[in-house]
Amino acid sequence: MNDNHIWLKKIFKKYYFKHFVNISLPEKLDTREFGFRYYDEKMVRHLAFDFPGELYAYVLKFSPSDIYCSSSFYRNPDQPMDKKDWHGSELIFDIDGKDLHLECALTHNYTECFHCGILQEKILEKCEYCGGHKLNIIDIPCKNCIFALKREVKKLVNLLVDDFGIDSKHILIYFSGNNGFHLHITDSNYFFLLSNERAELSNYILGKGFKIESLGFKMDSEKNFNPILKYKQQQLNAGWKGRVLKNLKITISNGKNNEDNLNKQISKLESSRNSSFQQIISDTVNDLSIKIDPMVTMDIHRIFRLAGSINSKSGLVKVLCTDLDMFDPFKDACFFGNSKVKVNSKVEFSISMKGRKYHVNKGSNSVPEYVSVYLLSKGLADIDAKEV
Repeated sequence: MNDNHIWLKKIFKKYYFKHFVNISLPEKLDTREFGFRYYDEKMVRHLAFDFPGELYAYVLKFSPSDIYCSSSFYRNPDQPMDKKDWHGSELIFDIDGKDLHLECALTHNYTECFHCGILQEKILEKCEYCGGHKLNIIDIPCKNCIFALKREVKKLVNLLVDDFGIDSKHILIYFSGNNGFHLHITDSNYFFLLSNERAELSNYILGKGFKIESLGFKMDSEKNFNPILKYKQQQLNAGWKGRVLKNLKITISNGKNNEDNLNKQISKLESSRNSSFQQIISDTVNDLSIKIDPMVTMDIHRIFRLAGSINSKSGLVKVLCTDLDMFDPFKDACFFGNSKVKVNSKVEFSISMKGRKYHVNKGSNSVPEYVSVYLLSKGLADIDAKEV
């Protein structure tokens, strides 16, 4: 281990010793698979614990950099995958900043080149210094990023409640500890969905396969739009159909003039947006869709970061968000101390944490412990040798 890992391991261990109460132990603990990542990047899976004290003792003894737990329930959680005997899995959605493709991220994130080691404050496709293509993108979410992520979370919650009838009390929202949110669905009606069924659900949320015909009308050979079910439209305006029609402010009336009214509305829409109706529908569905990672949802054997544990990519903690609007990850997920620590920053950097703004100069700095943990976890600084 290098000096950064030695120092972080000590600080993380102190957190678990003082704040293990923050760990949200899952139901049916003895049916869950646990996994741990260590500072040498080694990953260990297929571990199980019968009691909370066993997990606590393991964490304090080995001080892992990351702690993971399965969303699935197994009869034999400590066995290889083909012998675990799957007994259902919570439904989980992942909304990550990288999937939103925000313009602001192009400027405030960093690119680290694995070949020359130089950090550059923007997202690049190749290193501007050596031309290397093996790059690491370091996420530094800003207020706009967090706001956009929260907006996606709210869209997903509304869809799950409106379209699937899931009670909001069964939707738990967690900050991932870095640059995203996890939604855990604890409604047991969804526990036994298989991977292909979870994939279909994800495709629905992403709006995949949506066509003009899904709105209840189709285009004829003269490029006019005609309702498919002329007198039943108002009864069917639900789900994606209702969502798109409402967004475009298209109304389908009954009666003999309903086709003319529909085509007038579409013509006006195409004129105002200078685009074809097909393209307008595509853009609208893309805007209304929720940017989840479908691979996460469909993988019934994935292990997820344990709630209350530290995310080693940031030094922040995965926490339950009881008030999403007021939640501030740089305050509510930051649990380290205020004591001053000397670090050598690789970049000039500004950040607001725990309600205070800090400006870090390139080179030697003395900053609070929680700022140091964030900088080191992000790879933006090195610990001063005297601190180790």
